[in-house]
Amino acid sequence: MLARLRDRFQLLLERFLMRGPLYRLLFVVVAVIGVSVAGGLAVVGTGQFDGPLDAIWWAFLRLSDPGYLGDDRGLYVRAVSTVLTVSGYVLFLGAMIAIMTQWLNLALRRLENGLTPVANRNHFVIMGWTTRTPALVKELLLSDERVRQFLRPRGTRALGVVVMAEQVDADLHQDLRERVGPAYRSASVILRSGSPLRVEHLRRAAALESSAVLLPAPDATSLGAGADTQTIKTLLSLAAFTTEQDITRAPLVVAELLDARKSITARRAYPGPLEIIASNRVISSLICQNLRHPGLSHAFAGLLSHGEGSEIYARECPQFEGMRFGDLPDAFPTAVLLGVVRRDAEGMRSLLNPSDDLVIAGGDRLVLVAEDFDATEPPPSFQPQRSDRGHGVPVAPALEPMRRILVLGWNHRVPEILGELESYHQERFELVIASMVSLDVRLRHLDNHEICCQRVQVEHRELDYTVPGQLRRLEPASFHNIVLVANDWIESEEADARTILGHLLLREIVPDEPGGPSVLVELVDPGNLALFQRGTSEVVIPPIVLSHIMAQVALRQELRVVFEDLFGPEGTEIFFRPAAEYGLAGREIGFAEIRAAVANRNETALGLRLRRRGRDGDDEVLINPPRDRRWLLREGDDLVVLATYAN
Repeated sequence: MLARLRDRFQLLLERFLMRGPLYRLLFVVVAVIGVSVAGGLAVVGTGQFDGPLDAIWWAFLRLSDPGYLGDDRGLYVRAVSTVLTVSGYVLFLGAMIAIMTQWLNLALRRLENGLTPVANRNHFVIMGWTTRTPALVKELLLSDERVRQFLRPRGTRALGVVVMAEQVDADLHQDLRERVGPAYRSASVILRSGSPLRVEHLRRAAALESSAVLLPAPDATSLGAGADTQTIKTLLSLAAFTTEQDITRAPLVVAELLDARKSITARRAYPGPLEIIASNRVISSLICQNLRHPGLSHAFAGLLSHGEGSEIYARECPQFEGMRFGDLPDAFPTAVLLGVVRRDAEGMRSLLNPSDDLVIAGGDRLVLVAEDFDATEPPPSFQPQRSDRGHGVPVAPALEPMRRILVLGWNHRVPEILGELESYHQERFELVIASMVSLDVRLRHLDNHEICCQRVQVEHRELDYTVPGQLRRLEPASFHNIVLVANDWIESEEADARTILGHLLLREIVPDEPGGPSVLVELVDPGNLALFQRGTSEVVIPPIVLSHIMAQVALRQELRVVFEDLFGPEGTEIFFRPAAEYGLAGREIGFAEIRAAVANRNETALGLRLRRRGRDGDDEVLINPPRDRRWLLREGDDLVVLATYAN
């Protein structure tokens, strides 16, 4: 019976103390009062006190302050005082300080874990921690002028970025700080713990009060299974939260989907403004264009990464309303005019490299390539001059009619690459795909993407390309192009380690010499670029490309159709054309003359490629080059042009 009562008491005490620090503090206060009462009653009969309350106060003072110990008289009173003083060390200096310290630690940990709601308005919310999250934060922090243009109409001055991750701690804060680098500003970046599928966590990030919500796709595991499902569930959660709060203006959402076929489902899930970036299609298109035009990755790097050169801008210029497009290229002395974004009944349309006779309408945005936003400002005294651009459809560039490509590795983008190559009607391709992924898995992925290859001949090899003997048996030197795709069924660090090792082995077998196959490498983690011995090999880093596109679309929605046109499977294309085709080889000329020569063929000049004139003896690719420089173009030098032609 006594044992049962003892166990019952211990259970009640445990449940009381586990309610939190406040209850533990209350327990210590009750214990202090109890000990003070017991000590006071023990000495009240000694005749040294005026009554019980005076004795209890005496006991409390001995309990709370050991300095009173020497003031007592009589052996018995001193003995009781000593017991009270020792108990005070336990209760006051021990239990109470421990509880207060624990309480403070919990409060600090709660703040560190990002569990308190934010009070920001017109900020950006990035939902989910992926390989693209740090790059997204960096892009937003570096896009100062774009951000100012974006926030000014909203009455907000300071940029705020809220990152929602499943679990936030000090390590994640430090990881983000290191990955963003010098651009990191602690006053502008807030981390919050939570899941975008829970309404209270969306409220914690003030998602409905934000200017834009960015949804990078979850890092692909098991070849991307379920990533798009998670994104669509998040869109449903945002839609439900909007309905619950009775918000009339839902925030803009920029969502990344791996599979473009799920775009219709995603648009049905979220009724508010939604921009979808089909990442697999974008990266696959970049890879395919680079296979057909080796060296093009350097041009893409200049357009799709902050600080690497010029970027793509879109701006309204109402002063040009009613003018012809062909009369405007000289209106921007240090920028390249690409085209127009126009809104009609079906939404926004990208008109890149249009006819000279296109008339600028009200609401049109001009698309330009410039070093910064200020360079897109036309001079106030501009006088249009009629252009002498040519007419008709540009001819296709000279390409290999049959191209042999070696693909080392397998990921969820390979089916998209095959589908993209299949869409080129003027060329044929022979692909050898070598990976440890079993043939059954590859065929199942191709079947899921409904890939039926007719112009592309595919041969599958099941092997480990990091084993020198197996790689050597593929005879890589016999191919026109070699692509090392990043494995996405393992962690990014291990995937990049395999890719870098495979590239080192490849260069032992196929030396980095002129006339050899063009090598393109895909890396998952931008931080691993420093470990990569590039040489003439080219690198594509999807997180950098996708984060740039998502950040710029969040700041200027109309850029989404521009990126789709430039880097989608159809539409306008960027490519190299020999300078000799324009009669420019052997001449020293500036970019103004290059632009005029290219315009005569109804194309747009973006820059030039100077063969073997880089700092390390490699090619030098200049996008939107300086207007005060001149170059002696040689045989083999190319121009970077933008045109639309029949594939």
